[in-house]
Amino acid sequence: MQQDILINIEAGERRVAILRDKKLEWYFVERVSEKRIVGNIYKGVVTSVLNGMGAAFVDFGLGKNGFLYVDDIIPQDVDEDDAEPAPRKKNNRHRHNTRISDIVKKGQEVMVQAEKESLGTKGARLTTHLSLPGRYLVLMPSLGRNGVSRKIKDDKERSRIKSILNEIKLPDGIGLVARTAAEGCDKRDILRDVNYLLDTYNKINKAFKEQQAPALLFEEYDIGLKMIRDFLNKDTVSIMVDEKQEFKRLKAFTQRIAPKYRNRIGFHNANLPLFEKFNIEAEIDRLFERKIFLKCGGYITIEQTEGMIAIDVNSGRFTGKKNLGDTIFKVNREAAEEIARQLRLRDIGGIVIIDFIDMELAAQRKETLSILQEALKKDKARTNIISFSELNVVEMTRQRVRKSLESVSYENCPYCRGKGMVKSDEAMVTLVLRKLKSFIKTNRKKKDIEVCVHPKIASRLVNQDAPAIDNLKRLFRRRVLVVSDETLHIEEINIK
Repeated sequence: MQQDILINIEAGERRVAILRDKKLEWYFVERVSEKRIVGNIYKGVVTSVLNGMGAAFVDFGLGKNGFLYVDDIIPQDVDEDDAEPAPRKKNNRHRHNTRISDIVKKGQEVMVQAEKESLGTKGARLTTHLSLPGRYLVLMPSLGRNGVSRKIKDDKERSRIKSILNEIKLPDGIGLVARTAAEGCDKRDILRDVNYLLDTYNKINKAFKEQQAPALLFEEYDIGLKMIRDFLNKDTVSIMVDEKQEFKRLKAFTQRIAPKYRNRIGFHNANLPLFEKFNIEAEIDRLFERKIFLKCGGYITIEQTEGMIAIDVNSGRFTGKKNLGDTIFKVNREAAEEIARQLRLRDIGGIVIIDFIDMELAAQRKETLSILQEALKKDKARTNIISFSELNVVEMTRQRVRKSLESVSYENCPYCRGKGMVKSDEAMVTLVLRKLKSFIKTNRKKKDIEVCVHPKIASRLVNQDAPAIDNLKRLFRRRVLVVSDETLHIEEINIK
């Protein structure tokens, strides 16, 4: 499978698109003005300890305190053959029956890593279980043993890599986990990565001893370097960069960490913009649409709320050629793969509810679930399918470490105030008449009344709804003047 990495640099924004066989599979945006903190390591100070929550709040220098759960301090449960700690369960933060006040105290200095961005009113989630990713390995100071990513399936290759790792002498308590990129790489590459990671960790420890809290000890790579480190592999045909200085920087970085791929980086200097050359600009624009059409003619809708993501599958204009059951099955199969892709592209996480079209056959439900599970394997964020009910509803979670693509690129509409809807003209006319009647009754001495409304509503009031205004004039013996004001919100009414 051929892979292309496209990096677009603008004055205030960096964008990365990753294509697999010319199809958009990943999309990332980094705003220059917005500081990303996930992966950064800090020297922080505990400001409060709450046994009831099983958490401590830590001042790590960014204004809003981060929070540190008891499970993020005590020894972690790590899958022997995985680079990620075992997923935490929300109702299982006190599984060791350990009081957090027995581990940390107010005023104590701690070395923490940002695990999740600050989201809404929540501060950043922190952990003392550090992980330093390299090109081929992840160094985990609190792991104490070595492992191999379970995404490397070949048993012979797993044994070879594990054997190399076990030959490496490491300080007590430090463990290494081989990333997927380690598959097929030689011992020299692995040792180079180990030396780089140990050197980085030693510098972090030195800074912790020397610097006054709160302080930044280590800053995670920016989006350009991170893409080279995490996505560059043998399937990569090209890495195209459209800004000269960034091209030189990434070329030098590639020379240092993966020299055999350095000639795959190219500078895009054509008049046609990079993303337009690869025909993906229009597709990126569609990532913000609520409705996504499938090739078969069906479609899915994605609704994001603060607490969860609801996804609905519809047959649309697809009628099929055989029977209804086969038609539904085809739409659901295509939707399962596209849903996994959209979750990656939009970078949305949390609780996800997927409502597939009803399938009566258990075999069809099983295959649809299998397609979804296989498609989710491409995701670098952790995903977990909890259930697939007989009502054809899937409950799942996707790791959320930062704001979704939509929340980075959009803000609540100041016009509809985030509702997504405004009152209809008919509803507004009724509301104006009701408020006007109330105003007249409470201002009995006022003979001349002015009603200021949006032009659309004003037009209704002086044309098709004029009889209603005339009726109020006669009933209360008042003079009513309707004033059109284009500066008003369509739901705004000023009566004076």
